Amino acid sequence: MHYCLYLVSSVVFKMNDEPDVSLIIPVYNVEKYLRKALVSVENQTFKDFKVIIVNDGSTDGSYDIIEEFTSRNSNFLVINQPNRGVGAARNAGIKASRSKYISFMDSDDFLEPDFLKKMYVTALKYDSDIVCCNFNFYYPKINTKVCWPFMAVPGVYSSDIALKKITSCISMLSFAWNKFFKRELFVKNGIEFFDMYYEDSATSPRLFYFARKIVTLSDVLYNYVMHDSSITHCMDADKINDFIKSLGILRNFYEKHGIYRKFRRRMRAYSQRLSLLNYYNVFAMHLRSANFAGFLQNISAVKKSIKYFASDDYSPYDDDFSVDLPLRIKEPKEF
Repeated sequence: MHYCLYLVSSVVFKMNDEPDVSLIIPVYNVEKYLRKALVSVENQTFKDFKVIIVNDGSTDGSYDIIEEFTSRNSNFLVINQPNRGVGAARNAGIKASRSKYISFMDSDDFLEPDFLKKMYVTALKYDSDIVCCNFNFYYPKINTKVCWPFMAVPGVYSSDIALKKITSCISMLSFAWNKFFKRELFVKNGIEFFDMYYEDSATSPRLFYFARKIVTLSDVLYNYVMHDSSITHCMDADKINDFIKSLGILRNFYEKHGIYRKFRRRMRAYSQRLSLLNYYNVFAMHLRSANFAGFLQNISAVKKSIKYFASDDYSPYDDDFSVDLPLRIKEPKEF
């Protein structure tokens, strides 16, 4: 017999005998990859954990696959909700969880067998608030894994040092899925994922700020699947806008907590890389549509928005959720 959780308004049904660990998996129309993802969860060497699958209004065969796994695994639970995006799905999973630790997995990725065991043992050993592992980019067309080469040196970091690294966005990245969190970081500090693309970039640094201790592992425990529908392969105007907006949210948060000047040099270096990356994203978007109408206007919008979020003239918003771009990138057909 399997359990099914339904989230109705703000009512969450609490499960008894909560394990220390919950793995939260948002699912939306990923039937091609979902079975491999859930098999990798079934095959974890660590067994005392709960899986919270948030079916975010899937219209393909994803829910049938979810039912297959929940029917044979009593620790697999499902929340059904209308499609609201990955941020809202993760938030629903956090609210449904009562575990001490939570981790996130994208439903088209897969885990190494020791992912949960090594992350949990490390969290207990160091009483850490966040544990980060290394990861592979997996290319299914050629069945090849490529390990991320710039991971931070394994060790125990204070919030201040870890924030410097995640702000630089090289040796510590903002992805939610290669991390292990104390759930109280979200609950006590009122942190939720934003309703946007690149919600990780806007959320993880806030969690690092409130953490006391962050541990990094050299172990490669997570596999990020690079396929044609991955966010990095199908950049459009909305995704580019949200990518830049994540910089604004980070700046706003640092300003509100009086720490921006401490990280200003790293923020500016990151904003320069973000500019170059999004110049490319704009070019690729126009090239893909075979329409270069408005190309220079979009390049100018990228430049001006990022420059504003990195400038000394920036005026903080009252709350991070209100942050918006001075100029928005448009689809070529809108010109």
